[in-house]
Amino acid sequence: MNVQEKQKFPQLGDEYWYITDGGDVDSFGWEFVEFDLSAQAMGNVYKTEQQAQFAAEKLKVEAELRKYSRPFKEDENNFFIQTNSSHNNIVIDADDYSQIQGVIYFESQEKAQQAIQSVGEERVKKYIFGVED
Repeated sequence: MNVQEKQKFPQLGDEYWYITDGGDVDSFGWEFVEFDLSAQAMGNVYKTEQQAQFAAEKLKVEAELRKYSRPFKEDENNFFIQTNSSHNNIVIDADDYSQIQGVIYFESQEKAQQAIQSVGEERVKKYIFGVED
């Protein structure tokens, strides 16, 4: 069974949406050409324009947060942002020994708070945690 037979979306001729190099959203018809396959390999193929726009905004929010971040440092306080789902609020916590995949770390609680204020708490909730008030 080849790749075309395995995947349900996109199929030959399906319109798909992707994020351009400049951060805009555009669409193409799926043709199983190198451009399509490269976009798919990077996780940059979306069924709808809205899904692609959401993903583009999420990347922008992550980039803005990273301006305040630093790499994880073992045996030091590594502050990170999380959400408390029962109260729908943002919480800043720290860990000194466990690095978690995908987490953005900050050197202090103040840096994490600056990042949240710069990006906007509602944007962090919506695009990082998928939570809307």
